[in-house]
Amino acid sequence: APGAEATATWQVTPPVDAVYQAYGLTATGAYTVGGTARTLEARGTVRTLPPPPTTDSWASDLDWTSAENGWGPVERDRSNGEAGSGDGTPLKIGGVGYEKGLGTHAPAKVRYYLGGRCTSFTAEVGVDDAQASRGTVRFSVEADGAQKAASPVLTAADPAYALDADVTGAKYVDLVVGDGGDGNGNDHADWGAARFHCGG
Repeated sequence: APGAEATATWQVTPPVDAVYQAYGLTATGAYTVGGTARTLEARGTVRTLPPPPTTDSWASDLDWTSAENGWGPVERDRSNGEAGSGDGTPLKIGGVGYEKGLGTHAPAKVRYYLGGRCTSFTAEVGVDDAQASRGTVRFSVEADGAQKAASPVLTAADPAYALDADVTGAKYVDLVVGDGGDGNGNDHADWGAARFHCGG
């Protein structure tokens, strides 16, 4: 009837040997309103899960399955900059630089698919030195939804905090940054030397 609604849901399950890439999906609906035939088309894109790491791997060298960030995109091997990609500075916490790692901004959550292949995650975390005196953040690591490690609330004046999380057997690991409870202004949060320890 005119004005009526219909909802349909599809579950798409790729074959286990599907190549890791983006796939386009198209849904087409045909219907009739007042004797007039109509069609509606919707398009979407899905990506299969990245292959899990089999050896020790830097987090910034792996593809994540999803990423949320409080300001701009999550950066690889650079601090969070402005709204664009690749506009951050080298990672530095408490005067110590890191060649590898992730630059985020609270609130942030970066999810990795590990497929049960890894045993631990380590990182040196803190507020990036681009923030000379402001910013308060708290880091945590979750494995399949359970918190495995967390930092205290860290400020721009604090040195890096060593995180070591047991992620043995986890399918998914989330790297999470909270705003420290006082809003997320200036909360540029670095995961220095972020590394998954995997394989034999």
